[in-house]
Amino acid sequence: MEPSEFRCKWIDKSELWSFADDIRKTYWPEGTLPINIEKIVEFRLNLLIKPKRGLFSSIDMDAYLEMGLTAIVVDHDFYMDEKFANRLRFSFAHELGHFFLHKKVFANFDIRTFEDWKNFILNISDYEYNSFEWQANEFAGRLLVPHLDLVSSIEQAAAIIKENNLTDYLENDPDAVYQEFHQRFVSRLAFPRM
Repeated sequence: MEPSEFRCKWIDKSELWSFADDIRKTYWPEGTLPINIEKIVEFRLNLLIKPKRGLFSSIDMDAYLEMGLTAIVVDHDFYMDEKFANRLRFSFAHELGHFFLHKKVFANFDIRTFEDWKNFILNISDYEYNSFEWQANEFAGRLLVPHLDLVSSIEQAAAIIKENNLTDYLENDPDAVYQEFHQRFVSRLAFPRM
């Protein structure tokens, strides 16, 4: 099959979320937050993390799943700089999305080298590429932020807003309230404290 004939397998959003939840439960049975995605990658899936110098500057990517599905290659400078830790956590989860959802793509198109991958990407339609990446993004988000924990955090924030009569404040400055909510609740779900 030629890359131009590629059709990204459609996955219902709820099925995708359920799959990510199952993967989290299987590979992170501790259930603690934030999820240690590097531990899952290295020790539970036995994928290598390979820092590579100049990755981002040469191909405009901070990480990619190695063609043999044995490693995730990351930009060395990003990996060594703590300010990129949260971004790379999402990148690791995104690449795990490809690992779990798209193994057949690598096999069906005999993608063995980065050049094979580049050729594949350049020759599929934008729609198919966007679907492929959307699936990995949805998987990553759900893997890192369990839905029930997010809902609980939102409910806690709503209760604080009501208890403190902050609805007028919210109407006048929604960004400030969002910032406070994110700081108190969302960041503890997905990202470690710096």
